Amino acid sequence: MTHSINPAELVDFHCHLDLYPNYLEIVRESETLGIKTLTVTNAPCVWKQNQMLIKDCKHIRVALGLHPQLVHVKAKEIELFEQLLPETRYVGEVGLDNAPEYADSIAIQRQVFQKILELCASMTGKVLTVHSRRASRQVIELIGNYLPPEKGRVVLHWFTGSMKEAMIAVELGCYFSINIKMLETPRKRELVESLPKERILTESDGPFVKFGKKIICPKDMWKPVQELAGIWSESEANAAKIIRNNLKILLS
Repeated sequence: MTHSINPAELVDFHCHLDLYPNYLEIVRESETLGIKTLTVTNAPCVWKQNQMLIKDCKHIRVALGLHPQLVHVKAKEIELFEQLLPETRYVGEVGLDNAPEYADSIAIQRQVFQKILELCASMTGKVLTVHSRRASRQVIELIGNYLPPEKGRVVLHWFTGSMKEAMIAVELGCYFSINIKMLETPRKRELVESLPKERILTESDGPFVKFGKKIICPKDMWKPVQELAGIWSESEANAAKIIRNNLKILLS
């Protein structure tokens, strides 16, 4: 596949740079190409080392996270999270995961996520990338109750909830980061097609997503842009500009 998109117009608003086997190479590549990249962390204890990883980067930011899949063993790190939060604008990966293998910890996940939302609301201006697998209704409810749009911004990462839930999230001011897996079947595309294009960003969720046999990385963000261009009946270049402008507005 070929594309006509300037890499400097690309956005990857959710990836795990520290989990790539060749992470230094990916960091250098993303920075050199000028791709606006948000690398998330899974626990507060690794945030500072990730900050060091990108300390000289202009185009990459690190989010402070406490991943819902790790809350059952990392819940006490909410104290460290609170200590570090004033040092960053970006928060993630946080949220809820109610898949069968994590359902036993959903109560503590809710407590921790509510606390994170309350902390972010108290400081205002934070931008969150939020996990909601099989828990979209609960996630949206908590966001609505504890982080109103004037207190912070939420991007729903790899959202797989219902169309009704998506529209409630839109009303709450949420954005959505779209990866290539969310566009691979007509049913999945239908949800993306229903979202307002001014609320769309792109993400890789690398290194957990593959395109064919290749692990996806920030420079591959032309792939979801290309798909979104088709959905929106826009040129690839215009679709990339729309997404880049959405990011600019999100951060304004």
